[in-house]
Amino acid sequence: MNHAERYEYLVNKMAAIRWRGSDLDASYYAALFLMASHPTLFQKMDRYLCPEGIDFTKMMRKEEFEYDWMKITADAARNLFSWNSKCAATPFEISRMPAPAIRALFTACFIANGDYMVSVRENDKGEKVFEIDDSAGKRREAFNLQMEQMMEAPGMEPD
Repeated sequence: MNHAERYEYLVNKMAAIRWRGSDLDASYYAALFLMASHPTLFQKMDRYLCPEGIDFTKMMRKEEFEYDWMKITADAARNLFSWNSKCAATPFEISRMPAPAIRALFTACFIANGDYMVSVRENDKGEKVFEIDDSAGKRREAFNLQMEQMMEAPGMEPD
């Protein structure tokens, strides 16, 4: 399975077993995207999906990670999912992660923030691939730029 296939599997499984229905919010999509980024992380995540959500506390307590970057990735996914957990990774540690893991981490941040919407589709070869819609992020950037320009206009200085 590739990243997109693993992600689709986790999203579908989580939607099927959740008590509160199949609607998942951005925190679920971000955590599942990140944990589907590597086959080993995917296997760990698959064991901790439950009707209440994702049991990251149990996973972090019980699982051993082959590499430090895998633990950092799982810790980041936990933080993106729960919003209030502490993420121990420093920027220096993140910079030492493999490039694909860093890309997945940053993409997951944009998913959690609502800037990216991720879906899975089949390409011309029949392979599952990601389709990332960044229009929400672009709209937010345009709005922020417009607000900055308005604040710089004469007579618009804050008190």
